[in-house]
Amino acid sequence: EAPIQLSFDGDAWVEVRDRSGKKVFSQLGRKGATEAVAGQAPFSLVVGNAAKVRLSYHGKPVDLHPHIKINVARFNLE
Repeated sequence: EAPIQLSFDGDAWVEVRDRSGKKVFSQLGRKGATEAVAGQAPFSLVVGNAAKVRLSYHGKPVDLHPHIKINVARFNLE
């Protein structure tokens, strides 16, 4: 099962890198789409138009708002 689940309430760009720094997900998510991302934690994420993305990690919602600067969220998931 993929530990990261993404739901898009609007178009938004997401990049996810795994423990080794390898990109495991990089794409523009369209409004209404959902995506599942797997890989080896910890993960490094960059989310553009972050207010339009709902993210859960191991089934628990992650609040992106504390990480948003100028509509882009940059953070790590352990």
